Amino acid sequence: MNLRDLEYVTAIDRYRNFGRAAESCHVSQPALSAQVKKLEERLGVELFARTNAGVLTTDAGSRIVVTAKDVLRHAQRIVDTAAEYHDPLAAPLRVGIIPTLAPFILPFLTDSVGAVAGALELIYRERPTQALWEELDTRTVDVALISGPVEVTGYNFTPLFREPFMLMVSKNHRLADANMIDASDIPEEEMLLLTREHCLRAEATALCRKESIGIDMDGEILATNFLTMSHYISSGKGCSLVPTLACSVIERANPGTRFVKINDHEYGRDIGFVSRQGCPREKILMKVCEAMRADCPQGLRSLR
Repeated sequence: MNLRDLEYVTAIDRYRNFGRAAESCHVSQPALSAQVKKLEERLGVELFARTNAGVLTTDAGSRIVVTAKDVLRHAQRIVDTAAEYHDPLAAPLRVGIIPTLAPFILPFLTDSVGAVAGALELIYRERPTQALWEELDTRTVDVALISGPVEVTGYNFTPLFREPFMLMVSKNHRLADANMIDASDIPEEEMLLLTREHCLRAEATALCRKESIGIDMDGEILATNFLTMSHYISSGKGCSLVPTLACSVIERANPGTRFVKINDHEYGRDIGFVSRQGCPREKILMKVCEAMRADCPQGLRSLR
């Protein structure tokens, strides 16, 4: 058995047609069919059932295809790892980003990478913070954009900018017309929080008095993203802390919301890249960081 056999098997499972599978693998259909037949004989199980209705993957075939895909992914990872050290631009850069940042930072990040390393292919993964740490450990992602600072053995945290939090309220809220409020004016008893997998929830509860946060709100209300939360809030249900980058996007999508500045430096988060020590992309990453700091989005403050 070799990797080419596994490519044939996964292609047939994908297309459910030997002709299209052969075309995708750049071989003739007879050659592909013969090789798969040899593999079935070697394994002692039928992988595909040839019927008048088309090609069906058998139960044994389905389980083997899952493993074959894993093997092919790991094989590609070996190629990519070697490429990273030979030429840091040759392999895709896998970037993990926390969900409360990803939708709002991606255009800015893509432009910054394009300016300093236009040939570099980017692959993005939007995952909660804990999941990103696991994917950094397993090398599913190369670097991650998270809220810091963090100190973890074997990893570096490179700060990019300080992002203030704003208070999101409805246009009819008593604070809707305020340009800025003190932290003591935040109606913590009306606060809505994202679900527990989001680090912003922990940051909000740390800033606010935990014994009073959200006590006047229905505990059944849940939101996994800011846009959903904005619809709760625009209908008159509570308020929430929102990072600055998200505000303009939410406001365009939901004109019923308003955003109020908070006169307290503590109400914000430091955004930066986490990378493994000795990462072969370190020089490129530092150039990207410099580009992002030099063209910092409005309302944010560059960090070094």
